[in-house]
Amino acid sequence: MEGFDAKQQSHDQLLGQAGDTSTTTSLNTANTASKGTVAPDAALEQALNQALPADEHEHAPPTNTNPAFHIALDQVASPRNLDSKKVQQDANLRDNIGTRGDYLNPRGGTNTVIASGDSDVIRGTGRGFNTITTGTGKDTIILGKETTNRIFDFDPANDRFALAGINPKNIVIAQGKNPGKGGLAQPLDSVNNTLIIDKRSGHILASLTFTKATDLTENHFVKLTPEANASLKGLKEEGFKTQRGNGQLTGTQGRDRLIGGDGDDFLYVGDDGVKFNPATGKGGTEFPFATDSSGTTELNLNLQKGVLKVSGNYQGFDGLPLFSQGETTIDPKARILSGADPKALVDGFLKVPKDVEGNLLSGTHLHFSPAGDSRGNFADATVVRFFENTPTDAKSGKITGEFELKPEEQAALLAGNLYVNLHTNIDGDGDGRAGFPTGENRINLNRNVVQFV
Repeated sequence: MEGFDAKQQSHDQLLGQAGDTSTTTSLNTANTASKGTVAPDAALEQALNQALPADEHEHAPPTNTNPAFHIALDQVASPRNLDSKKVQQDANLRDNIGTRGDYLNPRGGTNTVIASGDSDVIRGTGRGFNTITTGTGKDTIILGKETTNRIFDFDPANDRFALAGINPKNIVIAQGKNPGKGGLAQPLDSVNNTLIIDKRSGHILASLTFTKATDLTENHFVKLTPEANASLKGLKEEGFKTQRGNGQLTGTQGRDRLIGGDGDDFLYVGDDGVKFNPATGKGGTEFPFATDSSGTTELNLNLQKGVLKVSGNYQGFDGLPLFSQGETTIDPKARILSGADPKALVDGFLKVPKDVEGNLLSGTHLHFSPAGDSRGNFADATVVRFFENTPTDAKSGKITGEFELKPEEQAALLAGNLYVNLHTNIDGDGDGRAGFPTGENRINLNRNVVQFV
């Protein structure tokens, strides 16, 4: 765990639920409406739409008017403009799709998109809110006015943005300043996120989780042309399998063209597009409070039809799993590495006896944040799910979990943005060591574990 503060974690925050306005206090409610468009931009947008196939025209009125999707530039860190002279035009989007890549267009609504292991084009212009996991490859995300795209795994080494109907001179790149957490419900302007903002309206076009704004340059942007849109008209004739409609659209191992409807949709690469390596943890790599425990953990994951099954074991631990003995206090021999008040630590957990699915409280938790790969280390105390842990002796045991993940939770998992934290307590073998209530092992389900195929 990472310094659980019972005074700051409400029941809703611990369960990762929305509705805590304290996590969006830096958002500017005065900038809820667009300031309008200038004629050249409107003409370009019309030309872009005319270049699209008839079933993909983006004529929906703006639905993204929540003040949380807008922000004032004085509420972000280090805002900077693009040098429009350095932003090149793109005349052929088809060339950006790999030999097994997909074209994904969620359109309007509140959507989740999980792309493939090849290079994909994702159209984020439907004037709704999209949660996106790009997968691997050199991916292109198209940004459009009054649309917000939360991107869980943007890779500055490979991915880029295409601007549709937006002049590059109106683009601002900044780092979030909001310290609020809350699992997947963290504010878009989190300190861990890079924001791409349309300065005319203050609209957040994209929020890149766990990304540094300094990593983005003009090379990460191109200006979309009508010719680029027109290049996508022949995908069906090229053999792309087309699906369109509401709800979940699941892709194939080949090339797909998935187009959402007007509601809330889930565009998904498919269970056969991803595999998992074993996830391991040990005390010396526990973040942010490394332990001197010799204990280790190994977990195996499987995701099928939205159900995540996890099984594994832990060995050589200093203490028994927290709450596995029905205790309500901390063993005085346990080590509190975070400096937290032990009573507040336990009392805070006891206030949340079940997770959102009804899984009973345990000392093994699923959290939201990556660590141990190229992105750096992050931590969020918000509990996403509780696992079941069963001691087999004083130092070892089994871990199991079966969870029905919402589409955005699947996106977080496949982006490598989840981790498991195993808290311990109680000296079971009488050796004078009673574990680490703040976490003896952290097991990162990161990009080294999640593999797109």
